Amino acid sequence: MRKRRLLVGVVFVALLAASVMGIGKLRMDMTIEGWFNKEDPTLVAFNRYHAQFGSEDGVYIVYKPKDGDVFSPASLEAVRGIQDDLINFRAKLKEGEASALEHIVKVDTLVNAPVLTVDGDVLASKQLVGDTVPTSPEAIAQIKAIAESEKQLPLQFFSRDHKYGGIYIETDFGTVPVDAEAVTEDTVLSLDQTASPGEDKPGEDKPVEFKPTDQADYLKLFEEIKKILGKPEYAKQFDFYAVGNTAAAEHDVKMSEEMGMLYMAAFAIIMVLLWFLFRSASAVVWSMLIVILSTVFTLGAAGLLGLTVTGFLILTILLILTVGVADSVHTLTGYTRLRTSGIDHQDALRRTYKFAGVALLLTGLTNMTGTMALNITPVVPIQSFAIMSTLGILFALLLTFYLLPVLIDLWPTVPKKKTIVVTQGKKRFLDLLPRLKSTLDKVVPLVEKRPIAFIVPFMLVLAFSIYGATRVKIDSQILDQYPADSTFTQSVKVADDHMMGAYAMVLYLDFHEDFALQDPDVLKAMDELQKKFETKYGKYVVMTNSIAYVAKDANRKLNGNAAAYDRIPDTREALAQTLFMFNSANPSERQRLVDDNYRKANIKISLHSYGSYEYDEVFQQMRADIDEMMAKLKAKYPKTEVSITGIFALAMQAAQYITENQVITFGIALVVVSVILLMVFGSFKVGLIALIPNLIPALLALGVLGVTGVPLDFFTMMLAPIIIGISIDDTVHFISHYQQKLAEKGDVNAALRETMTEAGPGVVFTALILGLGFGIMAIASAAGTSNMGKFGALAIFMGLLNDLFLLPALLLAFKPKFKKETVG
Repeated sequence: MRKRRLLVGVVFVALLAASVMGIGKLRMDMTIEGWFNKEDPTLVAFNRYHAQFGSEDGVYIVYKPKDGDVFSPASLEAVRGIQDDLINFRAKLKEGEASALEHIVKVDTLVNAPVLTVDGDVLASKQLVGDTVPTSPEAIAQIKAIAESEKQLPLQFFSRDHKYGGIYIETDFGTVPVDAEAVTEDTVLSLDQTASPGEDKPGEDKPVEFKPTDQADYLKLFEEIKKILGKPEYAKQFDFYAVGNTAAAEHDVKMSEEMGMLYMAAFAIIMVLLWFLFRSASAVVWSMLIVILSTVFTLGAAGLLGLTVTGFLILTILLILTVGVADSVHTLTGYTRLRTSGIDHQDALRRTYKFAGVALLLTGLTNMTGTMALNITPVVPIQSFAIMSTLGILFALLLTFYLLPVLIDLWPTVPKKKTIVVTQGKKRFLDLLPRLKSTLDKVVPLVEKRPIAFIVPFMLVLAFSIYGATRVKIDSQILDQYPADSTFTQSVKVADDHMMGAYAMVLYLDFHEDFALQDPDVLKAMDELQKKFETKYGKYVVMTNSIAYVAKDANRKLNGNAAAYDRIPDTREALAQTLFMFNSANPSERQRLVDDNYRKANIKISLHSYGSYEYDEVFQQMRADIDEMMAKLKAKYPKTEVSITGIFALAMQAAQYITENQVITFGIALVVVSVILLMVFGSFKVGLIALIPNLIPALLALGVLGVTGVPLDFFTMMLAPIIIGISIDDTVHFISHYQQKLAEKGDVNAALRETMTEAGPGVVFTALILGLGFGIMAIASAAGTSNMGKFGALAIFMGLLNDLFLLPALLLAFKPKFKKETVG
């Protein structure tokens, strides 16, 4: 390797330069839309909805008046002021000045809430309060009475007890086309105009793709909104609770900053551990350099491959930290052990790689198998995590093989010219090491006495783990990524408890026939479906809204407000006339509900916040209800499509994908790791013995989750395949060492004792490092990340106990034979 220093240096400098270029091309996408492939039917329906009806990615601000009444003149005046500030912000801008408030499309409040009224024979849409806020008790009482009589105003704009109010800010987030210059509003209109009645429009099967919303845009908009809400005249009147992606963005940043701090803490603690292990600055520097370069190369490769960076990036970086350091520790431990045994520098370096090379390669393959198994999940962030983590492990392995020996030759952990004199009881490179070695020397004699007595408890743990794994509930809560006491979590709770909830889903209907939505049968079917949703799923559904409700409301008001007319008009002519009058009264509201050709519509469903476990069953029942509705209309409109979409529906679909693929992912990792072990050790018995101590920790994490009732979510679902990949690291090094010693000694007991003495310390320290990499996440404030840290660390430390006690017991009990070609 010394002869190739220059070549190695040139190659790695070139890789570093390419990586820097690649990092500049990295794309970050934190939106839920970014969780899906472009061709995914769920995302296609989502984009079609956005293209037709605009964004649902808005900001819902719940406010609590300090005087206890949203209808008090002071409250109404303050809301009117907020509304005006949000809408008329341009008046305060300097010439050429831009504002993030440009993203606002519409602001709906209790003041400008639309109310249908009748003026003679004509429908009119009037604002509930209007530009002037009344002060007389009689006028306020009249506003209250009107507001409470309108089905769509309670819970959207005020709570039942009038102690909370709501402001909805519609934005353009998620509706900006990828090619914004080529696709304009005029272009869309021209497409609409060229389609003949009843025909599908050109490009219908290729909906416009929209740009993912940059987190910076969310942050800038929310900062401007907060400036308005923070004005003294509003802050003294209200307490505010904001929900939606825009409000969540600043909390996402806080979570990222927290994970960055945890990473730096892990980095620092591992450096300290390395120092105490080797008492060598070079060991610390070279190990961390391998980690840093692996991370840079991974990020560069991700950029060059066009991968999207998501919130899982920090998990990839932590994984690279633990695996990269573990590889370095095994190599440096072997080299330092040989040097302190009296072997000269060059011979020690050659023997280290000759012996440890196979083990390093095998552990790298198993690690990569564990992470790549996650790639079958059709959720883009998890796919990106799988690919980037696999690349990170690969780069760490390559750097350990090709760069680390050059670095050791430049600055070894033990000086090249230092003569090592081996004396009895001499302390080596760590004062703690003799104590650890002394303790480990007692393990094999203890296990030798009754190996079965050690095997049985571990088999009981395996049985417990399998039982617990069968009880695991897969349940992803959107709020699990935020601390329970965060202002965003509390805001969601307020919106859930007092208002229309923080989340919503949309039914997007396309009848593929113009004016189908002027057919009374169609609107009656929609109305029936909405009633069923509101009654059958009352625990989850707060309220629904669609063109069907508007038709009923308009029909009742056109007929003297008589309750008997609170229904869809019976004839197509009457319904068409009613809808025409509504369109004349409030065209913008009509465009929110149905397209110009009355072919496409949506039903908006406001929801309470529950996890994917409950909503998965609810959505299945809802789909059955939708199919039942469509069965009644299929004869008339056979091409009709109904899609469940919206941001919340996307999140639930992602959870369903994970549910469907979790067992498959674990199975693939298990099978591939088993095949690798069998091929390398050349024996089914040895492969099984190597697998069992690593199957237990992987299943233990799932088992404890199941028994304790902690759900498997976006974070913890990744544990099993990753754990089975990385926990096998120590097992492979232990068995490889044992294999060599057995070939030398020919005696199982003697080989085990020497293996424990020589490989045991490295096994313990790498387990500490791997466990720390996961364990540091246990103190994260977000439940999802914290659970991954807790259960990941538990699994890895359980793996350590398996390697120290169960593995020697299995080797003693079954005395497997190795393929001769693999010996030495």
